[in-house]
Amino acid sequence: MPEVCRFLGIVIGIFPREHPPPHFHAVYGEYQITVGIQSGIVSGDFPKRALRSCWSGSTCARRNSSTPGAAFRPDDPPTRLRHWSSEMIPRLAEAHYVKDFTIHLRFSDGTEGLVDLAGELYGEVFEPLRDPARFRQFSVHPEFRTLCWPNGADLAPEFLYEKVQVPA
Repeated sequence: MPEVCRFLGIVIGIFPREHPPPHFHAVYGEYQITVGIQSGIVSGDFPKRALRSCWSGSTCARRNSSTPGAAFRPDDPPTRLRHWSSEMIPRLAEAHYVKDFTIHLRFSDGTEGLVDLAGELYGEVFEPLRDPARFRQFSVHPEFRTLCWPNGADLAPEFLYEKVQVPA
């Protein structure tokens, strides 16, 4: 699972093989955002009170990742968020097995189509999914609204959204 931690009702997650730049996902009820670890750029929609909790976590991560070898010092003043965006974060509504390594996906914005994941099943966590019986055991993660498997494999919702083949 992509889950890194839970606090105050917020679930934080990072997906393997996700698109750059480095970022994490945060889910709070029906709200979801991504936060750039180095840039602090926030995309999505989140209540202000919950967003402040995510800012402090990303500020720590930015300090630790922007200067190699630099240690986080709790007495440093926090940096402010540089940008806010309401860019949509894809949320998977339904997923149904079709055949081989192909799944039919429907997203909450109405986008739907097929995605063939045969070329994505490499690496330690994904190789067991080359067994069709194991591959078919996927489900939609209840909070991150993306595909996940019992062995811990998962794919970022943005990745799936980009890969889905919408019929003409």
